[in-house]
Amino acid sequence: MWFPPVSDNPTPFNIERELLPTVISEPSSKTSSLSSTTGTLDRDSLKENCPQYTPQNVRYQHYPVPKVRCLSFPYQTLPSCGSAVYLYTWSLPRSDIMTQLCSLAAACFRDTSTTVGLLFSKPISKKGYVCRIPLYLTRGMARSRVRLTGKFTLSEKELKCVESAHHVIAELITNIAHMSHVGYKPSDPLLRAHFDRQNASTNIPESLRVVLFDRFGDLSFNPEKANILSLVTLIRLPDYTVDYEALGALLEWSLCRDKGISTADDNFPTHVKPVHGIVPKWRIRLSQIPQDNWVGLVVKPNHLPDSDPGMFSISKVSSETASSPAPETLASKLGDIQNVKGSSPLTYSDYYRIKYQQMKTISFTIDPSLPLFECLRITRHQNSTQVNAGLRKNKASIKPSLFLADACLVHPLSSWIWFQVSLLPSILYQMSRALLASQLFTELNYELKSPQPFSQIRINSLTISNDSLSHTTILVPDRLSVPVFLNGEPMEQNIFDFEVDRATSEIDKELDNKAHSESLEKSTICPHPNNLFEPTTLLGARDAVDLERLEFYGDSFLHFIATLCVYGTNPQDADEGCLSSKRGSLVSNAHLCDIACDLKWYEYCTGQTFSPPEHFLPPCYSVASEACKYDPRLYTRLTDKSLADMVEALIGCFLLRSGLSAAFNLLHYFQICPVSWSTLKNDKHYKVEAPWHFFLQPKLYSELNCGNALNASCRSLHISKEIILELNQRFFHLQEKLGYYFKGIELLAEAMTHQSSINKQYWGNYQS
Repeated sequence: MWFPPVSDNPTPFNIERELLPTVISEPSSKTSSLSSTTGTLDRDSLKENCPQYTPQNVRYQHYPVPKVRCLSFPYQTLPSCGSAVYLYTWSLPRSDIMTQLCSLAAACFRDTSTTVGLLFSKPISKKGYVCRIPLYLTRGMARSRVRLTGKFTLSEKELKCVESAHHVIAELITNIAHMSHVGYKPSDPLLRAHFDRQNASTNIPESLRVVLFDRFGDLSFNPEKANILSLVTLIRLPDYTVDYEALGALLEWSLCRDKGISTADDNFPTHVKPVHGIVPKWRIRLSQIPQDNWVGLVVKPNHLPDSDPGMFSISKVSSETASSPAPETLASKLGDIQNVKGSSPLTYSDYYRIKYQQMKTISFTIDPSLPLFECLRITRHQNSTQVNAGLRKNKASIKPSLFLADACLVHPLSSWIWFQVSLLPSILYQMSRALLASQLFTELNYELKSPQPFSQIRINSLTISNDSLSHTTILVPDRLSVPVFLNGEPMEQNIFDFEVDRATSEIDKELDNKAHSESLEKSTICPHPNNLFEPTTLLGARDAVDLERLEFYGDSFLHFIATLCVYGTNPQDADEGCLSSKRGSLVSNAHLCDIACDLKWYEYCTGQTFSPPEHFLPPCYSVASEACKYDPRLYTRLTDKSLADMVEALIGCFLLRSGLSAAFNLLHYFQICPVSWSTLKNDKHYKVEAPWHFFLQPKLYSELNCGNALNASCRSLHISKEIILELNQRFFHLQEKLGYYFKGIELLAEAMTHQSSINKQYWGNYQS
């Protein structure tokens, strides 16, 4: 048996600690979707500690969340009294259609005269119709249209009211469905902690106190650092004026909550009437509101567990009361437990008291004469930016629940305003994406009109002004406007999407068609902003478009042009190793990633799904300085490969949408190839003929150009006419099989000649 030779004194294999990359563990964060064990490789530490560092060593990087220039400081400032403010709102389909999309009864959206709007100090677009954005709801997609709907001034008193209400609305959005919005329950330890901070005289033992998870507590009001600098307010329709009555009611509710003023446990009846969809008191039982105002309110049933954030929208006041006999189907859910009632009929009040332990503490306060009410669970719309949301739902009706009025606490917002507020994070996210596409279009137009390499960057001198605002209406792609593929297969179509689209008003259809026709106009410099979503959206974003196909297209074109560029601008005797190395330096992911980073194009790359609890920051707010590093509300994660793919997809987009000249213009901007015939003549290897040079001539595929490119006298002066004739005879049958006859036969000879052949001195070899 043979044994491998082993030295008695093997040479020790030492690993130098200093040469290993430093791994910096990412700190755990309650706002981060990553586990505390997830790590990240820091680019700077790698460069310092690893001489062999290349960007491919890094799995992902953290980049600042992009800010849209027209939405943030310094272009935008905080609205001031006496100065003009611009009101932007968003339209939605009819309320009856929206209730179907949200799996609610039509009566749930009872009063739709109050809506949500944004107040900016300056316009955000040249167009009154800014953008159309998709919202993927429970049962289907709704298209929302962001418009400029008003311009007015505010007095000092009015501005103070709007600013105060903005803070309340920002907290309601950030902590949506939070238990403190409906009231304090003794069984809820999280809310006990909330009241521990609000009321120092509490007798809660220290051992029972826990930290309240409050996302809004991490934020600070900092307009200059905010991603969006505007004030969120309530608007009264159809006049599009600030609804000061609703704002006043909301501020009154906030004051009651801050001071712990509650009427839910009072023995005397208190009748609280909503004001334009806002309940002005905190911790109100439904029984304390007149029955005529019940429908459309949002309530939290007391019997639900504290861990359930569910809120319910009231759709109907029932004819039955708490003392009415419960149906057999409901009583059967109790099993043998209902025998404790004996022979007396089981009432609704008995059912809830027996089934839910939480109801025992308040059963003595329930008025048996009060009617029950029907309600449906209302969603928070956390996935409304994901293209596959709502596809699993069918048309089957959802059966409403029946609850006791005395056992439910009322949310300050009506179902309609709740719906508007819950959608605000998704609307702001999609609107920002639309304006980012317009911003990228503006930058590219500015840079590429006078072509020069990006090393001479002028973007830093590009400041936002009214003239640089978007001149077009942006149509964000959705699952009706483009074919959507999931896991390589066409996504199933939702019948609700088509029903909602057919209900679009004629005015909106006309505006959409006009915006779409503008996007079809071919630009020779840069593709339309509507076409820039696809090359800047990664597959992981779960959007209607992604860059996979354009990246394949752009990658192929980039390799082709880079090959011809290297071949045509190097000496004819350059070996294939040198040529491959030079081409690799142009097309490598590291080089393309560096281009994207130098241009700060990571701002335009959408690489992850948007989740409001993890990523949303309300307007005028930023994360406090003591917050964790790499907070997902401030940073986004992207791999170097993702940025390289985005650059390749942009090349493909330019080639597909704007033509060959625009693609060459972009490649010249990347310093990959010359941009025109005049710049080509300055190349030091210009006399070395290369077929790719003639891509840049006006008559791209003319016989004259092809003939010049393949002129034998230019290829080599050492080939006699006799040899040319011999080569034509030798390769006649090969050309016949190919179906193509070379005008310069020495090209075919070069392609058929091995490096070891002595004939390579005449026409070269196939490795060159």
